[in-house]
Amino acid sequence: SKAGDKILDSMLASAASNGDFSLSATVNLLKLEVFVFYQKWKEAVDLVRKAGNVRQFLTASFASVRYTFLEALTYLKAAQSASGWKKRQMKKCAHKAMQLIRGWAKNGNVNVVHYLYILEAELAVLQGKNEKSKQSFNAAIATSRRNGFLHDRALAHELASAYFRSQGDEYWGNYHVECSRACYQEWGCSKKVEQLNVQLNVTRC
Repeated sequence: SKAGDKILDSMLASAASNGDFSLSATVNLLKLEVFVFYQKWKEAVDLVRKAGNVRQFLTASFASVRYTFLEALTYLKAAQSASGWKKRQMKKCAHKAMQLIRGWAKNGNVNVVHYLYILEAELAVLQGKNEKSKQSFNAAIATSRRNGFLHDRALAHELASAYFRSQGDEYWGNYHVECSRACYQEWGCSKKVEQLNVQLNVTRC
């Protein structure tokens, strides 16, 4: 909401004036969560490029890992809509963040496996590897379900829906939107359910 945005912006301004880099990093993480949540990719990429190396100021390991995932996803989505040197730059930034997540997964952090599948799906979309995209989205959804990450399962379904619709496949596009809506409804996020209801109504008209 606009009120929530104003609060976060006010907190950022306060953190900047006081030199509180930890608070600034936390607020940037929260803002990035909101942008990804509502699929506002332009705002998301503007944030990650402006914020700099947020990870070094996030004291909690979960927060640092979460930011890295959202950062990588944001850069991949930006690369998909870019061209030329900008596309290469966005892809390079995404690859750098993905390498961190691959390292955590290799070291046994099971809580990042579904992150990696989501990112691999979006990377495959960027590369035009359709079968790899489908396989990775399915793996992301299954892993999120198995490990109990309901909100990330909702996100994976929503991203999969966008992919299938970009391929002209309305059947699977609508299927994944409906699955995403069911997850958000179970999670108790009425605003997101309303947003997805609009999408479904538009595509069915």
